[in-house]
Amino acid sequence: MTRLGSRLIFFCAGILLACCAFFGCRSLGTEQGEPVALHFSLSLDPDIYKQSHYKKPPQFAIWLEDAMGAEIRTVWVTEKTGAGSWGGKIVRPVSLPYWVSRWKKETGSSGAPTPENPAVDAVTGATPAQDLACETQVSAGSRWDYYIEINVSGDYNYSFAAVSKDGKRDKNGNGQPSIIYKGQITALPGRRSVPRLIGRTDQFESVDRIIEDLEGISTAKEVFSKIEVTGKSCNGGAVAGDK
Repeated sequence: MTRLGSRLIFFCAGILLACCAFFGCRSLGTEQGEPVALHFSLSLDPDIYKQSHYKKPPQFAIWLEDAMGAEIRTVWVTEKTGAGSWGGKIVRPVSLPYWVSRWKKETGSSGAPTPENPAVDAVTGATPAQDLACETQVSAGSRWDYYIEINVSGDYNYSFAAVSKDGKRDKNGNGQPSIIYKGQITALPGRRSVPRLIGRTDQFESVDRIIEDLEGISTAKEVFSKIEVTGKSCNGGAVAGDK
Protein backbone atom coordinates (compact mmCIF):
# COMPACT_ATOMS: atom_id res chain seq x y z
CA MET A 1 0.00 0.00 0.00
CA THR A 2 1.32 3.44 -0.87
CA ARG A 3 1.98 6.14 1.71
CA LEU A 4 -0.84 8.19 0.15
CA GLY A 5 -3.29 5.27 0.56
CA SER A 6 -2.36 4.84 4.23
CA ARG A 7 -2.88 8.53 4.91
CA LEU A 8 -6.27 8.39 3.19
CA ILE A 9 -7.41 5.45 5.37
CA PHE A 10 -6.33 7.21 8.58
CA PHE A 11 -8.06 10.40 7.42
CA CYS A 12 -11.37 8.59 6.77
CA ALA A 13 -11.18 6.76 10.11
CA GLY A 14 -10.63 10.08 11.87
CA ILE A 15 -13.69 11.58 10.19
CA LEU A 16 -15.81 8.57 11.26
CA LEU A 17 -14.68 8.80 14.88
CA ALA A 18 -15.37 12.53 14.92
CA CYS A 19 -18.92 11.94 13.65
CA CYS A 20 -19.56 9.36 16.35
CA ALA A 21 -18.26 11.71 19.02
CA PHE A 22 -20.39 14.60 17.76
CA PHE A 23 -23.69 12.82 17.03
CA GLY A 24 -23.39 9.85 19.38
CA CYS A 25 -23.01 6.31 18.11
CA ARG A 26 -26.10 5.25 20.07
CA SER A 27 -28.30 7.77 18.29
CA LEU A 28 -27.14 6.47 14.92
CA GLY A 29 -28.31 3.01 15.91
CA THR A 30 -31.62 4.41 17.15
CA GLU A 31 -32.25 6.16 13.83
CA GLN A 32 -31.85 2.82 12.09
CA GLY A 33 -35.01 1.56 13.80
CA GLU A 34 -34.03 0.08 17.16
CA PRO A 35 -37.22 -0.31 19.23
CA VAL A 36 -38.13 2.18 21.93
CA ALA A 37 -40.44 1.37 24.83
CA LEU A 38 -43.29 3.78 25.52
CA HIS A 39 -43.82 3.46 29.26
CA PHE A 40 -47.19 4.44 30.73
CA SER A 41 -47.35 5.33 34.42
CA LEU A 42 -50.79 5.99 35.91
CA SER A 43 -52.09 6.53 39.43
CA LEU A 44 -55.71 6.41 40.60
CA ASP A 45 -57.15 8.23 43.61
CA PRO A 46 -59.18 5.68 45.62
CA ASP A 47 -60.77 8.45 47.68
CA ILE A 48 -62.43 9.71 44.49
CA TYR A 49 -63.74 6.50 42.94
CA LYS A 50 -64.96 5.22 46.32
CA GLN A 51 -67.42 8.11 46.35
CA SER A 52 -69.36 6.31 43.61
CA HIS A 53 -72.41 4.15 44.27
CA TYR A 54 -70.48 0.90 43.69
CA LYS A 55 -67.21 2.08 45.28
CA LYS A 56 -65.22 0.03 42.75
CA PRO A 57 -62.07 0.95 40.78
CA PRO A 58 -62.72 2.23 37.26
CA GLN A 59 -62.55 0.55 33.90
CA PHE A 60 -59.98 2.09 31.57
CA ALA A 61 -58.10 1.48 28.35
CA ILE A 62 -54.86 2.76 26.84
CA TRP A 63 -54.15 2.68 23.12
CA LEU A 64 -51.96 4.20 20.40
CA GLU A 65 -52.90 5.55 16.97
CA ASP A 66 -50.67 6.86 14.23
CA ALA A 67 -51.33 10.37 12.95
CA MET A 68 -53.73 9.13 10.26
CA GLY A 69 -55.59 6.73 12.55
CA ALA A 70 -54.69 3.89 10.19
CA GLU A 71 -52.68 1.92 12.75
CA ILE A 72 -54.26 1.30 16.14
CA ARG A 73 -52.67 -0.64 18.98
CA THR A 74 -54.29 -1.42 22.32
CA VAL A 75 -51.64 -1.18 25.03
CA TRP A 76 -53.74 -2.16 28.06
CA VAL A 77 -57.40 -2.54 29.03
CA THR A 78 -59.10 -3.63 32.23
CA GLU A 79 -60.19 -7.25 32.12
CA LYS A 80 -63.95 -6.84 32.53
CA THR A 81 -64.20 -4.66 29.45
CA GLY A 82 -61.37 -6.29 27.50
CA ALA A 83 -62.66 -9.83 28.02
CA GLY A 84 -66.36 -9.09 28.34
CA SER A 85 -66.11 -10.84 31.70
CA TRP A 86 -68.51 -9.17 34.12
CA GLY A 87 -68.88 -12.10 36.50
CA GLY A 88 -72.65 -12.30 36.22
CA LYS A 89 -73.02 -8.61 36.93
CA ILE A 90 -74.59 -6.06 34.61
CA VAL A 91 -72.82 -6.03 31.24
CA ARG A 92 -72.00 -2.38 30.59
CA PRO A 93 -71.84 -1.53 26.89
CA VAL A 94 -71.32 2.10 27.92
CA SER A 95 -68.23 1.25 29.98
CA LEU A 96 -65.54 2.21 27.42
CA PRO A 97 -67.49 2.67 24.17
CA TYR A 98 -64.94 4.80 22.35
CA TRP A 99 -62.14 2.29 22.95
CA VAL A 100 -64.47 -0.50 21.79
CA SER A 101 -65.02 1.36 18.51
CA ARG A 102 -61.25 1.65 17.99
CA TRP A 103 -60.65 -1.98 19.03
CA LYS A 104 -63.19 -3.09 16.44
CA LYS A 105 -61.21 -1.22 13.78
CA GLU A 106 -57.91 -2.59 15.16
CA THR A 107 -59.07 -6.21 15.07
CA GLY A 108 -61.78 -6.23 12.43
CA SER A 109 -64.29 -7.45 15.01
CA SER A 110 -67.98 -6.69 14.58
CA GLY A 111 -68.78 -6.15 18.25
CA ALA A 112 -67.37 -5.50 21.71
CA PRO A 113 -65.05 -8.06 23.33
CA THR A 114 -66.78 -11.14 24.73
CA PRO A 115 -65.55 -14.21 26.65
CA GLU A 116 -65.54 -15.99 23.27
CA ASN A 117 -63.76 -13.13 21.47
CA PRO A 118 -61.71 -11.21 24.07
CA ALA A 119 -58.88 -8.76 23.63
CA VAL A 120 -55.61 -10.70 23.79
CA ASP A 121 -54.38 -11.68 27.25
CA ALA A 122 -51.19 -9.66 26.75
CA VAL A 123 -53.10 -6.38 26.95
CA THR A 124 -55.75 -7.16 29.59
CA GLY A 125 -55.43 -7.19 33.34
CA ALA A 126 -57.30 -6.84 36.61
CA THR A 127 -58.29 -3.31 37.52
CA PRO A 128 -55.55 -1.86 39.74
CA ALA A 129 -56.61 -0.32 43.04
CA GLN A 130 -54.18 2.58 42.65
CA ASP A 131 -51.12 2.32 40.37
CA LEU A 132 -50.43 0.84 36.95
CA ALA A 133 -47.27 0.68 34.86
CA CYS A 134 -47.25 -0.85 31.39
CA GLU A 135 -45.38 -0.36 28.14
CA THR A 136 -45.25 -1.26 24.49
CA GLN A 137 -42.38 -1.26 21.99
CA VAL A 138 -42.49 0.83 18.82
CA SER A 139 -39.98 1.90 16.19
CA ALA A 140 -37.60 4.65 17.27
CA GLY A 141 -38.58 8.06 15.97
CA SER A 142 -42.16 7.05 15.20
CA ARG A 143 -44.84 9.53 16.23
CA TRP A 144 -48.00 8.53 18.02
CA ASP A 145 -51.22 9.87 19.41
CA TYR A 146 -52.13 8.04 22.59
CA TYR A 147 -55.52 7.83 24.25
CA ILE A 148 -56.75 6.86 27.70
CA GLU A 149 -60.46 6.30 28.33
CA ILE A 150 -61.72 5.86 31.90
CA ASN A 151 -65.11 5.21 33.48
CA VAL A 152 -66.22 4.85 37.10
CA SER A 153 -69.57 3.07 37.31
CA GLY A 154 -72.28 4.66 39.44
CA ASP A 155 -70.60 8.05 39.90
CA TYR A 156 -73.89 9.92 39.68
CA ASN A 157 -74.13 13.68 40.08
CA TYR A 158 -76.69 16.38 39.35
CA SER A 159 -75.95 16.40 35.62
CA PHE A 160 -75.66 12.62 35.25
CA ALA A 161 -78.23 11.28 37.71
CA ALA A 162 -79.66 7.77 38.09
CA VAL A 163 -82.85 9.19 36.59
CA SER A 164 -82.46 12.11 34.19
CA LYS A 165 -84.51 15.30 34.36
CA ASP A 166 -86.74 13.99 31.57
CA GLY A 167 -87.33 10.70 33.39
CA LYS A 168 -84.84 8.47 31.56
CA ARG A 169 -83.43 5.75 33.82
CA ASP A 170 -79.72 4.87 33.78
CA LYS A 171 -80.18 1.10 33.39
CA ASN A 172 -76.45 0.47 33.00
CA GLY A 173 -75.52 2.12 36.30
CA ASN A 174 -73.17 4.40 34.39
CA GLY A 175 -73.41 7.80 36.06
CA GLN A 176 -70.90 10.18 34.55
CA PRO A 177 -69.92 8.78 31.14
CA SER A 178 -66.43 7.71 30.22
CA ILE A 179 -63.96 10.52 29.61
CA ILE A 180 -61.05 10.51 27.16
CA TYR A 181 -57.52 11.89 27.47
CA LYS A 182 -55.21 12.41 24.51
CA GLY A 183 -51.51 13.17 24.11
CA GLN A 184 -48.74 12.98 21.51
CA ILE A 185 -45.25 11.55 21.81
CA THR A 186 -42.28 10.83 19.55
CA ALA A 187 -40.72 7.48 20.39
CA LEU A 188 -37.24 8.53 21.50
CA PRO A 189 -35.48 7.78 24.79
CA GLY A 190 -36.10 10.56 27.31
CA ARG A 191 -39.22 11.98 25.71
CA ARG A 192 -42.03 12.61 28.19
CA SER A 193 -45.64 13.54 27.67
CA VAL A 194 -48.69 14.33 29.80
CA PRO A 195 -52.10 14.11 28.07
CA ARG A 196 -55.04 16.50 28.27
CA LEU A 197 -58.73 15.79 28.74
CA ILE A 198 -60.47 16.16 25.36
CA GLY A 199 -64.02 14.90 25.83
CA ARG A 200 -66.49 12.26 26.94
CA THR A 201 -68.98 9.71 25.64
CA ASP A 202 -72.70 9.35 26.48
CA GLN A 203 -74.38 8.28 29.72
CA PHE A 204 -77.08 6.16 28.10
CA GLU A 205 -75.83 5.07 24.68
CA SER A 206 -72.74 3.26 23.41
CA VAL A 207 -71.28 5.85 21.03
CA ASP A 208 -68.25 5.75 18.72
CA ARG A 209 -67.42 9.44 18.85
CA ILE A 210 -65.93 11.91 21.33
CA ILE A 211 -68.28 14.54 22.72
CA GLU A 212 -66.26 17.67 23.50
CA ASP A 213 -68.81 19.17 25.91
CA LEU A 214 -67.50 18.43 29.42
CA GLU A 215 -70.12 20.42 31.30
CA GLY A 216 -71.35 18.45 34.31
CA ILE A 217 -68.28 16.21 34.53
CA SER A 218 -67.08 16.46 38.13
CA THR A 219 -65.38 13.64 40.07
CA ALA A 220 -64.68 11.66 36.88
CA LYS A 221 -61.90 14.04 35.90
CA GLU A 222 -60.27 13.71 39.33
CA VAL A 223 -59.88 9.91 39.34
CA PHE A 224 -56.42 9.97 37.77
CA SER A 225 -53.90 11.67 40.03
CA LYS A 226 -51.08 10.99 37.56
CA ILE A 227 -50.71 10.13 33.88
CA GLU A 228 -47.24 10.20 32.31
CA VAL A 229 -45.79 8.60 29.20
CA THR A 230 -42.02 8.19 28.84
CA GLY A 231 -39.82 6.95 26.02
CA LYS A 232 -37.20 4.45 27.19
CA SER A 233 -34.37 2.66 25.48
CA CYS A 234 -35.05 -1.06 25.32
CA ASN A 235 -31.42 -1.54 26.40
CA GLY A 236 -31.75 0.61 29.49
CA GLY A 237 -33.66 3.37 31.24
CA ALA A 238 -34.95 6.69 30.06
CA VAL A 239 -32.43 9.33 29.10
CA ALA A 240 -32.95 12.96 30.00
CA GLY A 241 -34.64 14.84 27.20
CA ASP A 242 -37.44 17.12 26.10
CA LYS A 243 -41.14 16.39 25.78
